Amino acid sequence: MPDKINTAVIAAAGQATRMWPASKAFPKELFPLGRIPVIVHLLWELRDAGIEQFVVVTAESSGPAVRALLDPSVAPPDKVANEPLVRRFQEMLTRDSVTIMRQTGNYGNGTPLRIAASKIKDQPCIYAFGDDIVVGENATSGLIQTFERTGHPVLAAQEVPTSRKSAFGILECTRTNGIQYISRILEKPLPDETSSNLASFGRYLVTPRLLETLCNTPPGRDGELWFTDSIKAYLDHGGRACAFSLTNGRWYTVGDPRSYAEAVKAATEEQSR
Repeated sequence: MPDKINTAVIAAAGQATRMWPASKAFPKELFPLGRIPVIVHLLWELRDAGIEQFVVVTAESSGPAVRALLDPSVAPPDKVANEPLVRRFQEMLTRDSVTIMRQTGNYGNGTPLRIAASKIKDQPCIYAFGDDIVVGENATSGLIQTFERTGHPVLAAQEVPTSRKSAFGILECTRTNGIQYISRILEKPLPDETSSNLASFGRYLVTPRLLETLCNTPPGRDGELWFTDSIKAYLDHGGRACAFSLTNGRWYTVGDPRSYAEAVKAATEEQSR
């Protein structure tokens, strides 16, 4: 039986260029989804999947705002203190362990996990991008269930329209005993490069071997450290990795205006149920 997953690392240090000027003074991970910020929606997903230790890696500019949001010493206003949503938020702050670290070194979506490596030690963990949310399904639970069956790293994925697959990392997989094993990753492929429409998004189950590969991966294009490069290197050296495809839920990114608007609508409807 693989080790229990207890820790998650959240990358919350992006520049949010596509959301500027809204992101000029306010990190996208704190943009509201109905009544809760994006990062709280993510923390609830992780917590509901059994995660108890959280490492949030922020940019220097966004760190103070994230710390203020997750400060358990600030009580809610009396008028809303007993509302279920507020009580759930406060209970999360007082029960769970949250460590906030500042991103340094190379830019890129692999850097936050490398920075948090000392907090993970020799255990598998969840790695989540703070601007990706899933409504209608617990993606983290799906990752963990797939890992428990295989012992391999797992990437969350969702089918996207053919017209949009050139905007994402696309996974080619072979299916064995109900498990999708990744055979190839294509970064932003042209429409005729692959018949697959399965896009990977920012939710991963990382094993110690994959983390070691990341720590030994050199910076890639533009001098940035890309997490996908470490996964490709892992596969190239004989490692096996799996995909977990969403079935009932839908993935949204808050990093661009249109998807953010869709995420607000979906999350608000979910909160009102």
